Parts: sequence; C-alpha cells; structure tokens
Amino acid sequence: MRRQMTSCVFFVLILPFAAMAAPTTPELAAHMAQRFEQAPVLRAEFTQEKRMAAFRKPLQTRGQLTVVRGEGVIWQIDAPLKVAYVLAEDRIVEIGEDGVTQIRAAQDMPGLAQVGALFRALLGARVDVLADLFAVVPEGTLDAWRLTLTPRPGPIAQAIREIRMNGGRHVEQIRIDEANGDSATLVFRNFREDRTLLPVERERFGLR
Repeated sequence: MRRQMTSCVFFVLILPFAAMAAPTTPELAAHMAQRFEQAPVLRAEFTQEKRMAAFRKPLQTRGQLTVVRGEGVIWQIDAPLKVAYVLAEDRIVEIGEDGVTQIRAAQDMPGLAQVGALFRALLGARVDVLADLFAVVPEGTLDAWRLTLTPRPGPIAQAIREIRMNGGRHVEQIRIDEANGDSATLVFRNFREDRTLLPVERERFGLR
C-alpha cells in the first residue's frame, strides 16, 4: 500500500513537468505554420538596438514590418531615417525616403539573397527553414517558446555566433550575436493579423 501511495505521489509530482516538456522542432514548425494558415498577413511594430564595438552607444531604429506568407517581408524603418526594404524570394527592393527604388535580383547578389532568406525565415518563424541552417534547440511550450540557433558550418557561421528568439503566437524578440562581437536585439509588439494586403503592400510586392 505504501509503495502504491509513493508511486502515486511520484506521478503527481512529475506530471506538471511532463506537461511543460519543450516542443520538438517539427511541432513548433507546425504550430507556426498553422498560425500563418489562419492569417497569412502579419503586421507589427519593431525596435532594434545594434551594439557595435566601434561605438560607445547602441544604434537604435524603429519601424514597422509586414510578413506575408508566400511573398516575403516588408521592413519599413521610420526612424532615425525613412527607408523600406522588400525581402522577396527572388529579389531585394530598397525604397528610399525620396521614393527612389533600387531592385537587386537574388541571382545577381547571392550573399545579399542569403541574408534576405535568413531574415524572412526569422521574421516569419519558419522553423523548418531555420533547421536547415542552424542547430535548433527549442525550450518552453508552444505558447511561450524559446529557440537557440547555432549556425551549421558554412557562410552563416562566419558571420553569426548564435541567435536566440522567443515568442508565443508570434515572434516577440530576436537577439543576434555576431562572430565579431557585435549584437542586435529586435523587439516586436502591436501585432495585427489579416488575410489581405493593403494596396501599398501589393504594389511593393509587385502584385496586381
């Protein structure tokens, strides 16, 4: 009888911890993919703090982003200058404050294209894509997850030492530690989900 009671107490104690087991990488990938199935357009505000050894004070920027399933990311910086970047699969577009547009084809600039692909995967929480580029260690739960990304051998490992990101339904924070000792922290807030693009967003993606 005492042994049975001991077993019961043991299982009562471990059940909460079993329920809190970290999601696997495929589970988290499916969780985030389902979110984009429900609302393929996500808008948010962001702040970025960039710390560099050459500067005593961090450089801060703020703006807005739009993540669109199947199209890419619009990264709109509002301060300290106004410039927008469209990170699409086949091109990267820069739109200056004066409205002048520069288009760079991915095939002509493979290094820049890889950076664009990485940011699309990070901002869109494409855990399946990130797992091809990084060793992924998930922690927490599906509603409050954390990821530690260590680059696999290759070009990314020469530039990035580690990426840590966390969130729930959306990516809420990303910290990038670079190989040279610099770092960048991005914080996202005021998320808005939608199923359709605004006219200006369609124009930037080249959609009719």
